[in-house]
Amino acid sequence: MDKNCGDFFLDWTGAFLAGVEAAGGKGWNLGRLERYGFNVPAGGVLTAGAHRSFVEENNLLEDMWRITRNITTVNIGDKENEQKLFLLREKIMAGRIPSNVRDELEEKLRAAGILGNPVAVRSSATAEDSGKASFAGVHESFLNIRGLDNILSAIKECYASLWAPRAVAYRRKMDVKDDEVIPAVVIMEMVEAEAAGVGFTCDPRTGQEDMALISANFGLGESVVSGAVEPMNIV
Repeated sequence: MDKNCGDFFLDWTGAFLAGVEAAGGKGWNLGRLERYGFNVPAGGVLTAGAHRSFVEENNLLEDMWRITRNITTVNIGDKENEQKLFLLREKIMAGRIPSNVRDELEEKLRAAGILGNPVAVRSSATAEDSGKASFAGVHESFLNIRGLDNILSAIKECYASLWAPRAVAYRRKMDVKDDEVIPAVVIMEMVEAEAAGVGFTCDPRTGQEDMALISANFGLGESVVSGAVEPMNIV
């Protein structure tokens, strides 16, 4: 995506049509759900192209390339490499989101009626939720974020989470190249949930396909996916 073109933020229809390479796994699947009639909360996807624009704007490509070239499954735990990853995350957090990306995001969140509402800001990298790797719990999510400045900060947190040691180690373990994981970011209105959790269309422990499993808890689903509670399971 050209740095100066629009469509950095896609609604659910646009996310579905743009595909995984632009919207990431999570964003594209939310677009699929909306397309087939599910009630998806208002919002959309800040595309992978916005991340590329951010990397160029802040001259981060060289730092990322050095990590890709030098860090392996064997040496990722070395203090020197952990420090390199920490410094890269610090540079990302101190980076500036390009003005054209910021302006489009503000305009489209306002048009969707959610600019001032609490939103979830969640990583939707291009290799997430794929047949090769799920990346479940590897990248960061942020809930109840309100206001443009806080949304922009959470976006950078999502970008930075790709360079946490656990994320780099997971990519190395799953044989996924760093440049195959480009972060799009889902931004969607929060739901005041009475209960939430995760549904599996087969048994995740055995792969048995003639059953479904729902793991849920009262309140937000974050307590379930983070392992903070023992969820209720419905088979």
